[in-house]
Amino acid sequence: MQPARTPHPLRKTGRTRRNQSEFRAAVALLYLPVLLLIRYGCVLASPHSVSDSNVERINAIVNELRDQLQMPHEIHVAIVPINNRMVSVERVAGSRSDVGSFLISFDEHFLASLDPDELRAAVAHELGHVWIFSHHPYLQTEALANDVALRVVSRESLKKIYGKLWVHLGMNGKLEEFLPETFHSAQK
Repeated sequence: MQPARTPHPLRKTGRTRRNQSEFRAAVALLYLPVLLLIRYGCVLASPHSVSDSNVERINAIVNELRDQLQMPHEIHVAIVPINNRMVSVERVAGSRSDVGSFLISFDEHFLASLDPDELRAAVAHELGHVWIFSHHPYLQTEALANDVALRVVSRESLKKIYGKLWVHLGMNGKLEEFLPETFHSAQK
């Protein structure tokens, strides 16, 4: 009588290897669609998925207002999936002696909610920040940016944009702090 053979615990039988192979194939088949969906979602979330016509429309407004404000700066526009400020501007190049270029970023959902007048007001306000940066870089305030913006857009359009901005941010603000009545800018 021969003793019963028990498989060595570290050796795998042919059947176990086949089961592992089938298991790996099943996992791959299950996760492949998930990975593709994640990758496709990343592509959709990128700034490149936003319509070029929106960027072109904003660029036209930027160039028009930049000319009116006599600003030689290079201004770029981006539409991003999420911008916690809804609209913002940042310096992207240049040294202290050279002002460089700037990037205005729009939150895509906020941008979709703006009418043409509100869009012009938002762009004018951000250009106000650029103008202040190039003339008085240590005096950056929302009120001063609005003072510059009032040279090219109406006070009413700036009021509308602040109302819409506060709704999107889920907050309240005092318009008088950002748009005082005492400014002497030429208004439309």
